Amino acid sequence: MLYGDKKIHFKESLYVLKDELYVLSPKQQNVMNQIKEMKEKMQKERDDYWKPIVANLKRECDVLKNEWTSKEKKWKAERNVLKSERDTFKAERNVFKIERDVLKTERDALKAERDVLKTQRDVLKTQRDVFLVEKDSLLMENVGLKRMLIQ
Repeated sequence: MLYGDKKIHFKESLYVLKDELYVLSPKQQNVMNQIKEMKEKMQKERDDYWKPIVANLKRECDVLKNEWTSKEKKWKAERNVLKSERDTFKAERNVFKIERDVLKTERDALKAERDVLKTQRDVLKTQRDVFLVEKDSLLMENVGLKRMLIQ
């Protein structure tokens, strides 16, 4: 900032004296007022420049947030549907497992029953074979006795 044709240079010590009371000459007061006015003007220009941009970006951000929120709700609803379908499939799978276990138990009972019947069959075959051997032996004995009687 120019005062007349001279540049004003600030020393750091002026900034430190903010809170202290000091008396300025009219020229110094005028320069300080001009500096204050320039700062306010620059701040107003900055605000005028950035406020619409920030407002526009905030609107865009709100739109994106709303879109994201709606998509997130949609995804959560889809996820919940998929979870319920998964739970349904799990329940059906458990029912099938129970039915499978029942059928396995029935199969095992039938196998045990079959094994008992096979054992009984084998016993009967053995008895039949014993009877056949006894019959053959009795027939042979009978034939031998008949020969003895004939002679």
